[in-house]
Amino acid sequence: MTGDAHRPAWRFTLPWWAELDVVARDSVPPVLRPAADLTAPLEDRFRPALLRFARGGEGAYVAVRRRPGPPQDVPHPEDLRGVALGQARTLSCRVCSARVPALYPEAGLPLFGPHLAAHRLVGGCPRCGSGFAASRVQALAVLPPR
Repeated sequence: MTGDAHRPAWRFTLPWWAELDVVARDSVPPVLRPAADLTAPLEDRFRPALLRFARGGEGAYVAVRRRPGPPQDVPHPEDLRGVALGQARTLSCRVCSARVPALYPEAGLPLFGPHLAAHRLVGGCPRCGSGFAASRVQALAVLPPR
């Protein structure tokens, strides 16, 4: 990210040669604008985030804190405990075939996958009410239709 207009609210250096920038909703770089727009109706604990790898490459995510309320002004590594990362996906219910826009958890990244247990996941189809076992719909949050 370049320029002061897109200064991250919190920057974390991760132990596996990456940085995570979690941005405030009033200072979103263009690469994170879609994530910011999708999460605008959600609680403040859902924030756009950019994961940058030291060897190149980056990914747009949504950082989800387990508790509402702002983290400390100066980030501390403890602030990442319980943070999960998610990406917008459209999930399909295997019972009623509804297409559900959702924030799908990224469980494959070191450090963040184990934190999913700290979150109450949406487990089931919001349209037909089928549980996760039948619908296979599970997410950090259901998003409003686009």
